[in-house]
Amino acid sequence: MIDSNMIPRRLDKYLADATNLSRSQIEAAFKAGRVEVRPAEEPWEGDYELWHLVFEGDRVLVDGQAVSPNEPRHYFALHKPEEVICTADHPKGRPCLKPFLEELPEAVFPVGRLDRMTTGMLLFVDDGDLCHCLLRPWFHVEKEYHLTLRGRVEPGDERLSKLEEGVDIGDGNRRARALRTEVVDGGNDQTLISMVIDEGRHRVVRRMAKRTGLKLVHLHRARIGPVKLGELSPGEYRRLSTDEVDALWDVCGGREASRARQIAALGRQAEKWRTQQRRHHRLECWLEEHRTRQLVGSAS
Repeated sequence: MIDSNMIPRRLDKYLADATNLSRSQIEAAFKAGRVEVRPAEEPWEGDYELWHLVFEGDRVLVDGQAVSPNEPRHYFALHKPEEVICTADHPKGRPCLKPFLEELPEAVFPVGRLDRMTTGMLLFVDDGDLCHCLLRPWFHVEKEYHLTLRGRVEPGDERLSKLEEGVDIGDGNRRARALRTEVVDGGNDQTLISMVIDEGRHRVVRRMAKRTGLKLVHLHRARIGPVKLGELSPGEYRRLSTDEVDALWDVCGGREASRARQIAALGRQAEKWRTQQRRHHRLECWLEEHRTRQLVGSAS
């Protein structure tokens, strides 16, 4: 009987979940022959490639040492300071995420990025599935930004209305649209507004502001989904509570929904290989076992 606790996953994802290696490091290690797979059953199409599937019971070795996926358990929020570049290292020694990563558990990685001059909330997790959901636009996870603008902007300003109607930011894609805008504080010299979006195109907020004629002085991300940055000072970080992690999963549809999407994707891949006359017998067996368990579970 196949153990369905671990969903079959691509070798490159397996290695990402089991090691601290980046995608490029995984590719380099594989090309250098440092990765070995010892399947529990006859492998599909012989030698393994990074896109081949690893199943429960297979052994994966890196430099001769067996590795296995870690259970996600680290979730942090960082208040990214201004001037920090969202890379793990910088060849010219410019401020980057390296000092923060050295203080956090080795397995974590940033969820997306903020541009160099933008401050605010940056998540670090060791949960690839949650990261995937938070970054994909079809999950519509809200991000709240605070924009400090030059000059006075009234609540009824037509430029705010344009942000909510949608703005062509010049990338050839659909208009970028703010879900909500609100004037938080203002005077004659500067105005602070809140803008909520649910997408993450490159420098999208800055480009929206520029296209509508708003003079952006400073940009700050205050919230991702239901989780707020809080009172953290620039450069400080905190561990998310269990409730906050659960809330992030809730806005993405939940852990079980994520698992169901992964299994559905495997079903589509099995069908594709079947039509190509390249049946993946291990995968089809696993899917059949999964369907049987579902039927038994629903009948009990």
